[in-house]
Amino acid sequence: MHHSVVKTLNVLCLLFVTSQAQECDNHCYPGQSCWPSPEEALALYKNIDGDVYSMYDEKYRAVNVMVNTRVQRLPALIVMAKNVDDVIYALNFANKFNMKITVRSSGHDYIGRSTWDGSLTINLFNMKGLDFDLSSNLHPAGTVKAESGNSWLRVYNETNKVGRVIVGGSAHTVSMGGYTLGGGHSPIGRKFGMAVDNLLEVDMVTTNGSFVRANENGTTFIDRKTGQEIHSPNADIFWALRGGGGSTYGIVTAFTYKLHYDSEMVKLTCAIPYFDYKNTPIGRPFLQQFNNLLATNLAPEWGGYEIIVKGATPPNHGTIILVLNHFGGMDTPSYRTIQPFLTAYGFLCKKENMTNFLEYEITAHDDLYYRTYIFNALVQPQNLDNEFYTEIESLLNEKEFGGCTGTLIGGNMMNNPADNTAVNPNFRSGVMSLSCGVNAWGDPRQDRTMVAFGEQMTPRIVKLGKGVYFNEPSALLDDWKTQYWGGHYDRLLSIKKAWDPDNILTCFHCVGSDIKDLKNTDVGSNVPIIG
Repeated sequence: MHHSVVKTLNVLCLLFVTSQAQECDNHCYPGQSCWPSPEEALALYKNIDGDVYSMYDEKYRAVNVMVNTRVQRLPALIVMAKNVDDVIYALNFANKFNMKITVRSSGHDYIGRSTWDGSLTINLFNMKGLDFDLSSNLHPAGTVKAESGNSWLRVYNETNKVGRVIVGGSAHTVSMGGYTLGGGHSPIGRKFGMAVDNLLEVDMVTTNGSFVRANENGTTFIDRKTGQEIHSPNADIFWALRGGGGSTYGIVTAFTYKLHYDSEMVKLTCAIPYFDYKNTPIGRPFLQQFNNLLATNLAPEWGGYEIIVKGATPPNHGTIILVLNHFGGMDTPSYRTIQPFLTAYGFLCKKENMTNFLEYEITAHDDLYYRTYIFNALVQPQNLDNEFYTEIESLLNEKEFGGCTGTLIGGNMMNNPADNTAVNPNFRSGVMSLSCGVNAWGDPRQDRTMVAFGEQMTPRIVKLGKGVYFNEPSALLDDWKTQYWGGHYDRLLSIKKAWDPDNILTCFHCVGSDIKDLKNTDVGSNVPIIG
């Protein structure tokens, strides 16, 4: 590798970890004597069924670009895994040379967890196996096993063909990996629960290169060559993978989910300016009317989004848009729970009948790339007070503020006991996962200014709720362990130590990421290592 490239990689790594308030790690990076020689690196190319790219390859940029280009980094090697054996070989190769490992699929990442300068990236984008079992004994409507490279739009299209729906994300190009491992909210989540509530089983490559299948009944180690299986009733890893975050315990290559029977739907879109021409906040009573209903009597069949769009110039400070969906038709008791709001503001709403979930979901817009900084709060019913609305109004007067999207939560999400999965218990008691951001920008020279504004805004949004969604965070969270996982962190750390004692998989603000020597760290009640 050319000396100037080596020097650039090392400098970039130092700059990045410094910007994330971390120290440089002890991994092997390009230019160091521990880095594999060209002859040693050739083995990686020869033994991978998929493709391997370095920054000298023409296709490197296309497979490396992050959706949030602000967190763009320069991995030294990118393995486009084609199957589980590719993942195992790449992981073992990286471990042999003590290389930093990063894992990604679709590249949706707000704070750079799935990329790192000088790392070996295992990219799961090309793993798109999809296997339906409509007669499964695991769930009445059947199941689907999806490899990690599938986009949600592809899964929605395929489930629609068999008359089913699945709990997934609204962004079409997002894959299920990081989405599910972080918890996963959905436009139909109030009806069917979070993604982790619908997760039945995972296939995972462990950090020592083993292959396991885990579910609520335990964990099975499977020899890829002989097919021999060793089962343990210990299901802790399955608990951790349901909300404990991605790129932490192992590399999940496939997810098995519950399916649900499809239904006709109603889409309800309502909009109002937040301020009128006299600068009166006419949007406040509109929001209050809806949010009071959301926190009390709105049926779980209702889901969707509460969107606050920043206006371009005063006096147009912003617009409130409700994009709601009802799982079922209008002539149902659950639909009629929206009536108190429609009585007051129905003249601002448009109703549309949809024949199925896909017809509703297909209209969602997903930006291909952007440069942004976001912050989140899990809003609880008690947070919907005057302070909440006053803060939103104050933000709308900030020049750099971009707006908010509040994903409606609650409903049947509350039915799953808080400790059944690793997600923050406040997801179960909340009414909205509120993610706000600064105005998107394109010029990297604006990064420092815009990030500084985002960091200044973070505590103002965080205080409007209790807890933060792991998948939509700010990089500035002093108490990130509690904000992401509430009281679940200690158990997650014990499981991390059991499954990855050498901290091979680590990322910014992930479980165990602040501990240099995890193996020799006392983390309380230790989970026995199996396998």
